Amino acid sequence: MSYQSNRPHYLYKKPEATNGDLRTPVTFYTSKVAEGLDGRDVSHEKVFHTMGQVYSPSMKDIEIAIGKAMKAKMTVKIRDPLSDYQPDNRHFVEVEDIRLKGKKWQIIDVRPDYDNRDFLIVVIGGGRDV
Repeated sequence: MSYQSNRPHYLYKKPEATNGDLRTPVTFYTSKVAEGLDGRDVSHEKVFHTMGQVYSPSMKDIEIAIGKAMKAKMTVKIRDPLSDYQPDNRHFVEVEDIRLKGKKWQIIDVRPDYDNRDFLIVVIGGGRDV
């Protein structure tokens, strides 16, 4: 009798995300100083547009935001665009939901989804007063 026959068998299946889960349009912007006389106006330039899954931030996301003196509002899960675009903390995100009315959120943290390497997790929010 082999030693492998007595080993326990685990039936873990990693969670799957399908295109049906990514149903909210998400647009990423970069900011730059607007052309003009004043020089203090900020304009946003569209850099990337995709579909994503938007949900409430987890405790892990909230703790990351607190460590950066910010307030996490949402977590966005998007497909990893690889070399086409990489989200950065200097960029802004607009979640195109009718309840949010075109507000642009700052990116707090970007990390790969460790359950499924095809996705990125983007934590968005803003300063403490948001």
